[in-house]
Amino acid sequence: MKLKLTTTLASLLCLAFASTANCEEQADKMNHVMMKDGKMMTMMDGKMTMMDKDMMMKNGSKVMMDGKVMMKDGTSMMMKDGQMMSMDGMMITNHVMMKDGKMMMMMDGKMMMMDKDMMMKNGSKVMMDGKVMMKDGTSMMMKDGQMMSMDGMIVPSKP
Repeated sequence: MKLKLTTTLASLLCLAFASTANCEEQADKMNHVMMKDGKMMTMMDGKMTMMDKDMMMKNGSKVMMDGKVMMKDGTSMMMKDGQMMSMDGMMITNHVMMKDGKMMMMMDGKMMMMDKDMMMKNGSKVMMDGKVMMKDGTSMMMKDGQMMSMDGMIVPSKP
């Protein structure tokens, strides 16, 4: 039921922002891998699970279960806590998230507490207490573990 609700919510969000991107691209951006509390996790179709095998991304980057990323050109990096990579192989380094009841932001690979309200690219405003005011006037409260990219897309938290 939660997966169906999450998928429906993603579809509704997609329809709301259809003028800025197509729905398939938005759904694909929600699927990602991330380092969370020292463990690699996958978010697929709104469900977060522990990564159980190395994964090849669309751009040829390979993400290992320990968080090491081998780029197509042979260079490598180690993912840090809170870092995410989309399934197309792009690092999603800048985002805000609710962590242990506090709003944090990941900027250029560094996690820090939010020190002011933030305006996202789609017009959503994220408050320091975790309240999100959407451009259309609706609001929601971010839950622990939930993230929002700087373009204003909510990444579902672990169900």
